[in-house]
Amino acid sequence: MSLLLQSLLLTTPQALAPTPTALPPTPSIPATPLPAPLPADERVLRLALLDLEAEDRHLWSAIYLLRTASQIDDALLALQSNDLDAARRALLNARRSLDQAYAISGEPEKGPIDTFRLQIGQIRNDLYLRPEGLDRRLRQVRQLMLSLVDAGGM
Repeated sequence: MSLLLQSLLLTTPQALAPTPTALPPTPSIPATPLPAPLPADERVLRLALLDLEAEDRHLWSAIYLLRTASQIDDALLALQSNDLDAARRALLNARRSLDQAYAISGEPEKGPIDTFRLQIGQIRNDLYLRPEGLDRRLRQVRQLMLSLVDAGGM
Protein backbone atom coordinates (compact mmCIF):
# COMPACT_ATOMS: atom_id res chain seq x y z
CA MET A 1 0.00 0.00 0.00
CA SER A 2 2.81 2.38 0.69
CA LEU A 3 4.13 2.05 -2.85
CA LEU A 4 0.75 2.98 -4.16
CA LEU A 5 0.59 6.09 -1.98
CA GLN A 6 4.06 7.13 -2.96
CA SER A 7 3.31 6.79 -6.63
CA LEU A 8 0.16 8.85 -6.25
CA LEU A 9 1.87 11.55 -4.27
CA LEU A 10 4.98 11.77 -6.39
CA THR A 11 3.20 11.97 -9.69
CA THR A 12 1.26 15.15 -10.19
CA PRO A 13 -1.42 15.23 -12.77
CA GLN A 14 -0.74 17.56 -15.64
CA ALA A 15 -4.06 19.31 -15.23
CA LEU A 16 -3.17 20.48 -11.72
CA ALA A 17 0.31 21.69 -12.57
CA PRO A 18 0.55 25.49 -12.63
CA THR A 19 1.01 27.01 -16.00
CA PRO A 20 3.25 30.02 -16.32
CA THR A 21 1.46 33.20 -17.30
CA ALA A 22 3.08 36.18 -18.85
CA LEU A 23 2.93 39.29 -16.70
CA PRO A 24 2.26 42.58 -18.39
CA PRO A 25 5.38 44.69 -18.65
CA THR A 26 5.72 47.24 -15.87
CA PRO A 27 6.03 50.77 -17.09
CA SER A 28 9.46 52.11 -16.36
CA ILE A 29 9.67 55.57 -14.90
CA PRO A 30 12.76 57.41 -15.96
CA ALA A 31 14.98 58.07 -12.96
CA THR A 32 15.30 61.72 -12.13
CA PRO A 33 18.61 62.65 -10.62
CA LEU A 34 18.50 64.02 -7.09
CA PRO A 35 19.54 67.63 -6.86
CA ALA A 36 23.13 67.90 -5.81
CA PRO A 37 23.65 69.69 -2.50
CA LEU A 38 24.86 73.17 -2.99
CA PRO A 39 28.46 73.66 -1.95
CA ALA A 40 28.53 75.58 1.31
CA ASP A 41 30.58 78.67 1.54
CA GLU A 42 33.42 78.06 3.98
CA ARG A 43 33.09 81.51 5.51
CA VAL A 44 29.43 80.94 6.31
CA LEU A 45 30.30 77.65 7.98
CA ARG A 46 33.00 79.31 10.06
CA LEU A 47 30.58 82.01 11.20
CA ALA A 48 28.00 79.38 12.12
CA LEU A 49 30.64 77.50 14.09
CA LEU A 50 31.67 80.67 15.93
CA ASP A 51 28.01 81.34 16.77
CA LEU A 52 27.61 77.83 18.15
CA GLU A 53 30.76 78.17 20.24
CA ALA A 54 29.53 81.50 21.64
CA GLU A 55 26.18 79.95 22.51
CA ASP A 56 27.96 77.04 24.19
CA ARG A 57 30.00 79.45 26.32
CA HIS A 58 26.83 81.39 27.12
CA LEU A 59 25.04 78.24 28.30
CA TRP A 60 27.96 77.08 30.44
CA SER A 61 28.19 80.52 32.06
CA ALA A 62 24.50 80.34 32.90
CA ILE A 63 24.96 76.86 34.35
CA TYR A 64 27.83 78.03 36.56
CA LEU A 65 25.82 81.05 37.71
CA LEU A 66 22.85 78.85 38.58
CA ARG A 67 25.18 76.55 40.49
CA THR A 68 26.47 79.61 42.37
CA ALA A 69 22.90 80.62 43.24
CA SER A 70 22.33 77.15 44.67
CA GLN A 71 25.54 77.40 46.70
CA ILE A 72 24.44 80.78 48.03
CA ASP A 73 21.22 79.08 49.16
CA ASP A 74 23.37 76.54 50.99
CA ALA A 75 25.26 79.37 52.69
CA LEU A 76 21.96 81.00 53.70
CA LEU A 77 20.73 77.77 55.26
CA ALA A 78 24.01 77.39 57.13
CA LEU A 79 23.74 80.97 58.40
CA GLN A 80 20.18 80.35 59.60
CA SER A 81 21.36 77.36 61.59
CA ASN A 82 24.34 79.41 62.84
CA ASP A 83 26.87 77.02 61.25
CA LEU A 84 29.52 79.50 60.15
CA ASP A 85 31.97 76.84 58.97
CA ALA A 86 29.41 75.34 56.58
CA ALA A 87 28.54 78.84 55.38
CA ARG A 88 32.22 79.54 54.72
CA ARG A 89 32.56 76.30 52.71
CA ALA A 90 29.45 77.12 50.69
CA LEU A 91 30.80 80.60 49.95
CA LEU A 92 34.14 79.13 48.86
CA ASN A 93 32.31 76.81 46.49
CA ALA A 94 30.26 79.74 45.21
CA ARG A 95 33.46 81.66 44.53
CA ARG A 96 34.89 78.70 42.58
CA SER A 97 31.74 78.47 40.49
CA LEU A 98 31.94 82.19 39.77
CA ASP A 99 35.58 81.75 38.74
CA GLN A 100 34.51 79.06 36.27
CA ALA A 101 31.69 81.25 34.95
CA TYR A 102 34.13 84.14 34.53
CA ALA A 103 36.67 82.01 32.68
CA ILE A 104 34.17 80.73 30.13
CA SER A 105 31.93 83.79 29.70
CA GLY A 106 32.10 86.35 26.93
CA GLU A 107 33.48 89.83 27.48
CA PRO A 108 30.12 91.56 28.16
CA GLU A 109 29.36 89.16 31.02
CA LYS A 110 32.78 89.32 32.66
CA GLY A 111 32.04 92.66 34.39
CA PRO A 112 28.96 91.56 36.34
CA ILE A 113 30.50 88.18 37.18
CA ASP A 114 33.62 89.88 38.53
CA THR A 115 31.41 92.11 40.69
CA PHE A 116 29.68 89.00 42.06
CA ARG A 117 33.07 87.48 42.84
CA LEU A 118 34.12 90.58 44.78
CA GLN A 119 30.84 90.66 46.71
CA ILE A 120 31.06 86.98 47.65
CA GLY A 121 34.66 87.52 48.79
CA GLN A 122 33.63 90.48 50.96
CA ILE A 123 30.76 88.51 52.47
CA ARG A 124 33.10 85.62 53.23
CA ASN A 125 35.57 88.01 54.89
CA ASP A 126 32.77 89.50 57.02
CA LEU A 127 31.44 86.09 58.04
CA TYR A 128 33.27 85.86 61.38
CA LEU A 129 33.70 89.61 61.96
CA ARG A 130 30.24 91.03 61.15
CA PRO A 131 27.75 88.21 60.49
CA GLU A 132 24.70 90.44 60.97
CA GLY A 133 23.05 91.38 57.69
CA LEU A 134 24.92 88.78 55.65
CA ASP A 135 21.74 86.91 54.81
CA ARG A 136 20.27 90.07 53.27
CA ARG A 137 23.45 90.69 51.26
CA LEU A 138 23.55 87.08 50.06
CA ARG A 139 19.91 87.22 48.96
CA GLN A 140 20.62 90.44 47.10
CA VAL A 141 23.62 88.95 45.25
CA ARG A 142 21.62 85.82 44.46
CA GLN A 143 18.73 87.88 43.08
CA LEU A 144 21.05 89.97 40.89
CA MET A 145 22.69 86.80 39.62
CA LEU A 146 19.37 85.19 38.71
CA SER A 147 18.17 88.37 37.01
CA LEU A 148 21.35 88.35 34.90
CA VAL A 149 20.59 84.78 33.83
CA ASP A 150 16.90 85.57 33.19
CA ALA A 151 17.64 88.72 31.21
CA GLY A 152 19.54 86.68 28.67
CA GLY A 153 22.74 88.44 29.56
CA MET A 154 23.87 84.92 30.35
